[in-house]
Order: sequence, then C-alpha cells, then structure tokens
Amino acid sequence: MKAIYVVDTSVVMQYLLTETYTSHAIVLVQQLQQGAQLCIPEFCLLECANVLWKQVRFQGMSQTEASLLLVELLALPLEIMPVGNLLQRALLIGLDHQLAVYDSFYIALAARLSCPLITVDQRQAQAATASNVVIKPITDFV
Repeated sequence: MKAIYVVDTSVVMQYLLTETYTSHAIVLVQQLQQGAQLCIPEFCLLECANVLWKQVRFQGMSQTEASLLLVELLALPLEIMPVGNLLQRALLIGLDHQLAVYDSFYIALAARLSCPLITVDQRQAQAATASNVVIKPITDFV
C-alpha cells in the first residue's frame, strides 16, 4: 500500500536547506522512489520561494544558489493540491486554534485526504492533533 503524507513548507525547506532535520527530510523524499506520495497545497511553492527570498535578503545566500534550489524544488515529484475547496475548513481550524490560515490549510488537506501531516512546526502539530489529524514525526524517517 502506498504511503500518502501531507508535508508543509517547514518540511520541504528541511530538504532544500541544511537544517536540523535535513537528513530525515532526505530519507522522506527518497521514499518517493518507493511509491510514497507527498502532497502539498498549491501555495506551498509560493511559501518556499519566499523562504528562499528571505535567505538571499537576510541570510547571505546568493541569488544563484536560491535559483538552483528553486529548480530543485520544482523537480520534486510533489502532488500539488488545489485549496479552494478547503477555505472554510482551514478558516475554522485557524480560528479554533489561533493558527494562521496558511498553516491550517495543511491540516485541512491532511483531513481531506485522510492521511498524516508531517511538520516541524509544533503549534501546527498541536492544532492538527486537536483536529484529529495524525502527525507523523519527521524523525521517523531514518
């Protein structure tokens, strides 16, 4: 049976940048070759591009490196999901848990797909658990 997960921007960026959980994110992405499916809401790509912009603007990353990482991001076989049908649910999750609607979309998508959410954002993980969405720790991927 194929494993399906929703991953948020924090997880995608763990893969692209050298971060605390990068080694786990690499193993997670390698599971795509074994049939796993990683789903993201369509705006996740925008969030990732914004993180790269911040890396250039504030952290000294070169524009060339940011461009190469963006190409790498776009090459990942992520399942990009539309978000229009999740607006109401994401808003309610955000209001119920004092969580940004952007973060709530990942929870709403995982609920819609009946699959676990992988995040390194603790507030988002707590809201997901309270919303009956299973959290799969990124540290499970070794």
